[in-house]
Amino acid sequence: MTSIVTGSAGFIGRILTELLIDSGEKVIGIDRRWQPELPGLTRITADLLDDDDLVRAALESADAVFHLAGCPGVRDSDPGITARRHRDNVLAGARVLSLVPERVPLVVASSSSVYGGARDGRASHENDPLRPIGGYAESKVRLERLCAPRIERRRPTAVVRPFTVAGEGQRPDMALSVWLEAARRGRPLRVLGSLERTRDITDVRQAAQAIMDVAGSSGVVNVGTGRGRTLREMAQAVAEALDTEVTFAVEPAAAVEPSDSLADVRRLRSLIGWSPETDLAALVRRQASTGQPAAAVAL
Repeated sequence: MTSIVTGSAGFIGRILTELLIDSGEKVIGIDRRWQPELPGLTRITADLLDDDDLVRAALESADAVFHLAGCPGVRDSDPGITARRHRDNVLAGARVLSLVPERVPLVVASSSSVYGGARDGRASHENDPLRPIGGYAESKVRLERLCAPRIERRRPTAVVRPFTVAGEGQRPDMALSVWLEAARRGRPLRVLGSLERTRDITDVRQAAQAIMDVAGSSGVVNVGTGRGRTLREMAQAVAEALDTEVTFAVEPAAAVEPSDSLADVRRLRSLIGWSPETDLAALVRRQASTGQPAAAVAL
């Protein structure tokens, strides 16, 4: 088996690549960024939208493809972000779909942000109407729509919606990374909205394993734990991991910040027989002990 991972230098992509290799598969990693040398990994440094012969050949001949590349960041408001999101999330996704044969299992990474948050504390189900808030979520909805015809034809195309993924290598713009850095420096933890807001925190190792396991299925599926953790619980885990006291600076939350997120994981369990479970304290200790690399903006 030869599997392709796009965005293989990214946060989830790195872990997924290692899991695939550990399972005995050969992996071709495609990314614009540098990738470490690993036994069993063939590295292609390229942009998916370049007319690269190696990228084309890899996608056309793979046994399975995991498309994780994209432009992350719900809060990003830098100049040109709208164009980058369209290019890296929508156009690059269209390119992958055009090159991967329909008989080949394809897993495409979307985002839980397409739901716009949990409704009245109820877990978000894959059949819920989508309520994307902000440009990032909207670009992921457009990516999902590109996958829909392939799914309707019952081709092996799984669209995964990961909920808040954390662990070693988490992007430095995400809450746990920001809070760990602030706590190390003795600064208040910046909290948006309220400490009682909740997030479905998913261990990156289990998220990657679930993404690997859904290959060969078809349809949309949540990747989460089904358990909401308050921002207060997350902050306490940071304090315990660093053995320090923390203070807070609570600020109004922007419109793109949902009050709560919670995954309905029944479909995931029906497909792969399990769903992630996160030991929050152990996860944050692990993340704290490894430090934070540069942002994983991979394509």
